Amino acid sequence: MKVRCSLCGAEQEITKIHKDYQRLAREPEAVYICNYCSRRVQYQAKETQKPQRPI
Repeated sequence: MKVRCSLCGAEQEITKIHKDYQRLAREPEAVYICNYCSRRVQYQAKETQKPQRPI
């Protein structure tokens, strides 16, 4: 199944063993986020939660 990342627009081919395959097969309008974007968002969230360093 071909899917497109909702954040960066990259196309990927996923197989039946992919963790999101069943959900995307049931709901064609479901949001898909690629691994790269997922890690990037997690990193940004972690960085914004760090206490700011004093000047």
